[in-house]
Amino acid sequence: MRCDELYQLLTIYNRQSDRTLACQFIATHIRACLSCASGLTRLAQSLLSLDSMTCELCRARFPSYYEATHPNHPQVSMPDMAIAEVALHLGRCAACHQQYEALVELSEMEEMGQ
Repeated sequence: MRCDELYQLLTIYNRQSDRTLACQFIATHIRACLSCASGLTRLAQSLLSLDSMTCELCRARFPSYYEATHPNHPQVSMPDMAIAEVALHLGRCAACHQQYEALVELSEMEEMGQ
């Protein structure tokens, strides 16, 4: 899966001079796009090098990221830069992506009362 809008925003993020503005747009997009909130599955090689987050730090941010990007009623706010960093890492790291998807499934089941 690849969201063209997020992909374009991440390309802008690649340019150091535009990174702050791109983070704001990325965070806004992720808050509104369910598929992007769980991370891209394919990123260009040039974008992969931007991810400096460790898996441990990414996983520590999962609960806040899920709540901050929950489309109907976000309960936690998260800085735009942090949202962009998690999205970038989820797009690169298959292990974190799978773990985040599991968290989303469990959370949705809990919200539905199952």
